[in-house]
Amino acid sequence: MTHYLHRRAGIAAAAVALLASAVMPAVADGANAAVQAETAKRLVSTFVVASDMTEWTLSFTGILAAREEVAVGAPFQEQRISSVEVEVGDRVTAGQILVRLDTAMRDNQLRESEGRLARANAALAQQQAKAAQALAALQRAAPLKQSGALSTQAFADRASTEAVERQGVALAQAEVDQAVAQLTESRRLVERNVIVAPVAGVVSERNANAGALTGADPLIRLIRDGEVELAAEIPERELPRLAVGQAASVSLPGVDGKIPGKVRLISPKIDRDTRLGVARIAFETDTALFPGAFARAVVVVANRQAIVIADSALVYGGKDKTAVFVVEDGKVDLRPVQTGMRNNGRLEIRAGLKEGDVVVAKAGASLRDGDVVATTDIGAKTGSVRP
Repeated sequence: MTHYLHRRAGIAAAAVALLASAVMPAVADGANAAVQAETAKRLVSTFVVASDMTEWTLSFTGILAAREEVAVGAPFQEQRISSVEVEVGDRVTAGQILVRLDTAMRDNQLRESEGRLARANAALAQQQAKAAQALAALQRAAPLKQSGALSTQAFADRASTEAVERQGVALAQAEVDQAVAQLTESRRLVERNVIVAPVAGVVSERNANAGALTGADPLIRLIRDGEVELAAEIPERELPRLAVGQAASVSLPGVDGKIPGKVRLISPKIDRDTRLGVARIAFETDTALFPGAFARAVVVVANRQAIVIADSALVYGGKDKTAVFVVEDGKVDLRPVQTGMRNNGRLEIRAGLKEGDVVVAKAGASLRDGDVVATTDIGAKTGSVRP
């Protein structure tokens, strides 16, 4: 009996050992599977969406140019220049003498006109005297005709003579008026031999030299009021972002700091060959500016509260569809978004995201909607640092 009990105990122990050997590998396999599943989660960098005050800028280069350049020419061609009163860079006022022309010929014309007027006045005085005599003779003949001492024919002759002399006075007066007009023109021509500045400004070019003859080309060029501005050519896709009055800052070689300005003019026409439009920026400074110098401008085209994210977080689909991966409950959700303005690798999100959303910073091509992921926060504010 005792032997039988020992035998059954041995058999039970062997069964327990066999069962343990079968169960232990299964438990180990389950633990390994859980570890592998946890390891299989993709690690992605994320950031939290936030709305910030954002400024969008447009940068471009251009050349400094006169806002308005006034060309001053000679009133007469082939006339010798007597003297030039200004140099390049001089600031002049309206009416200031720029160039004097030789007046010898005009002076002779003036003296000739004065002589003609004197002769015309003398002829008028003589004709007026003759007319007065003819009128007096006619008045004396009237009583004689009434008394019969003077024939009708003789009276008619005296009346005719008086009428002719009176018409002679009118003709002499016309000659005087013509001589006066000619004298006035001669004096004006003499005055025009002195060329003055039509506006205040700065002399930008001087093409006149004493002793040279005048021609059709301008003698002097003026920058009206000394105003210089930036003229830039803007690509047609960027031109709609500009508006008159937008603030700008301009950098110039050799000038410390930035010069403030504003967009003054936007051309309504785009060149059909280059596809470029023209914009002009007026400066608000007393700094000396030199036309022809190279400059770079930065214009603030918008400044508002907005959600802005890095371009690397976007997924582009067909037909201009754009989306981002949003992490929710450990899975990525491909969410369509509506985009706005772009600037320096950042893009405005107008719809589709809200503050607090967790977005994948770099949307790789292998990431799929619904993938299980593990996240690591890059610790950057939305759009402030490119992920």
